[in-house]
Amino acid sequence: MQPFRILEHTADVGFEAFGATREETFANAARALFFLITDLESIEPRKRVVVMEKSSDAASLLVDWLSQLLYLHDGEGWLFSDFRVGLEGDTELVAEARGEKLDPARHQMKLLVKAITYHQLAFEQTPERWRAQVYVDI
Repeated sequence: MQPFRILEHTADVGFEAFGATREETFANAARALFFLITDLESIEPRKRVVVMEKSSDAASLLVDWLSQLLYLHDGEGWLFSDFRVGLEGDTELVAEARGEKLDPARHQMKLLVKAITYHQLAFEQTPERWRAQVYVDI
């Protein structure tokens, strides 16, 4: 099973992320986000950053999680490739993101992702697996 796939849209870019568990789906959504930004294979998981989020529901928690990762990328220059996610119900997340700071000599940037949107946002359990759908503003 592919952990994620990129979705094309007229003005935006999005992705679907999949997992056997909610936690795996959140981790694969984060991988998809950084796949849009740069080549995941070029990111070495040298350092870890702990991320904690609270939200009103699972879909909003997904947006908040990805928005926090994007903030760490934009504001502090982080690139992440490995994620360990823990969820408490539908409203709390404690996660570890592993990566390194941007090195222009080694990391080729692909897209400038400005924000995580609620446009066509989905987070659901299907008969086969968990599925998240996210569009980003570029």
